[in-house]
Amino acid sequence: MRKTSRGFTLIEMMVAIAVFGIFMIGILNLLDTSTKVSVLETSLADTQENVRFAAYHMMRTARMMGSSMIPFADDSTGTAVWAAGELASNASGTATTPFGTVSVLNGSDVLTLRGFFELAPFFVDRTDILTGPDRVLIRESDAGRVINQGFDLVQENGLEGRGFFMMGNLDQSEYAIGQIDSGSAISGTAPDRTLSIPFITGTSQWTDLNRSGVSVPPTFGTYRIGVFESYTYYVDQDRVLQRLRADSTGATSQPVAINIGSLQVSLGVDTNNDSQVDAWMSAPTAANIAGNRVIGIQVTILGRTDRTVPAWLEPATTFQVADLDITDVNRAAKWRRIEVEAALRNYLF
Repeated sequence: MRKTSRGFTLIEMMVAIAVFGIFMIGILNLLDTSTKVSVLETSLADTQENVRFAAYHMMRTARMMGSSMIPFADDSTGTAVWAAGELASNASGTATTPFGTVSVLNGSDVLTLRGFFELAPFFVDRTDILTGPDRVLIRESDAGRVINQGFDLVQENGLEGRGFFMMGNLDQSEYAIGQIDSGSAISGTAPDRTLSIPFITGTSQWTDLNRSGVSVPPTFGTYRIGVFESYTYYVDQDRVLQRLRADSTGATSQPVAINIGSLQVSLGVDTNNDSQVDAWMSAPTAANIAGNRVIGIQVTILGRTDRTVPAWLEPATTFQVADLDITDVNRAAKWRRIEVEAALRNYLF
């Protein structure tokens, strides 16, 4: 008896294809969900790293503050003005800094720190401060002994536009600040090199750091020379934390970290001269600060993912920072927050 071969019927084929299609749709949905979760987790990890790096960068600068004995704000002329630092709270659209106007993400603070050195100040003798043209000679060695060890760190082509800080007795407010001119140069061979720094004696972008107008060259005995830096930190409208650095053109912005949703800063003031923070001021004026010593900075950085998350609403507790307005905050993104504090130290004495 001969057997008859029999294939699948059309209905059986359609059922099999439908079952296979449902299975594949499930697999593809699972893969799609897995991919989305992976992308979100990567974005969240990047955001966390961004806020950590931003906090590290700002704290590194803040910890150098206080080394020059220049007050954060000063009222020696009878009118309170920002000096070594400046804080603009909850800027709206733009903010004016000592080195130009910047475009700012609404509600973000703008912090300027310009009373610090990245290069250790150099020892000098008063006879090394020359006039016509105005310049100072910094010697690496004296009588065969190395007295200035920072020559290898100096980038003489990058000094123009920086602040020029001449120190007398800082506890008696003996200092004068000008601006470094073009033409700084190192000559000779180690350990007997000489660094020549020309400086501007008239009005410059650093003039207002002097307590009583331009006073370069100084009338007091000078024993150290420092190169002053100025950084202004702000979040631009593309959510990038920027650092505005003083240079020969006035200042240049440099990106620090991306996906930053807000920068909030408070200043810790010592009101009774006991070297302890007595109050944190989140929106101070120069007049608030001029009568007190600023001995600490508290920085809160909020980062957010570059994409929103369906059915997600960031908890309001994430944004519990003094003076932070969350009206325009996109809570459909996932946020990360870091809050750090730094003491303003004095390492010269």
